[in-house]
Amino acid sequence: MSAATIWRCWLALILLLAATTASAFVPLGNFNLPVSLTIAVVKALIVLLFFMELRASRALVRAFAAAGFFWLLIMITLTGADYWHRTDARAPIDQTKPR
Repeated sequence: MSAATIWRCWLALILLLAATTASAFVPLGNFNLPVSLTIAVVKALIVLLFFMELRASRALVRAFAAAGFFWLLIMITLTGADYWHRTDARAPIDQTKPR
């Protein structure tokens, strides 16, 4: 990878960092999450394709990188399912025992 490519990637990551910071201060309503996630995905793709050199690597390396992201998706899904299915019910206090 050439030095010019590295500098362009660095500049793109810095600009996306500024966009992430700016989006935190702009009230977008329901669009805050999609905008933030889109910026995060673009930053991750820059790191994966250029710095990890997945673009020029063999298919086996790409398959293992995809498997890692698939596993991350599974873990996020299971964590979200656990979080969203919790209730705020409290256990009843036994009033018959003296304190």
